[in-house]
Amino acid sequence: MGQEAAKDKKYALALVTLQGRENESKIQKLNKLLNDPHVRDFINKKYQGRIVPVF
Repeated sequence: MGQEAAKDKKYALALVTLQGRENESKIQKLNKLLNDPHVRDFINKKYQGRIVPVF
């Protein structure tokens, strides 16, 4: 698949867990790390618009 065809694709990723485990410290820590501004900056720099963080 060429880059032009790929840019028309829309996907979203989310952190999910079992019901009742959402407040566990490990889950909360992972959520915090995944939503860190440094991660957004890395994605923007590395993928230059091919992947767009929406957090």
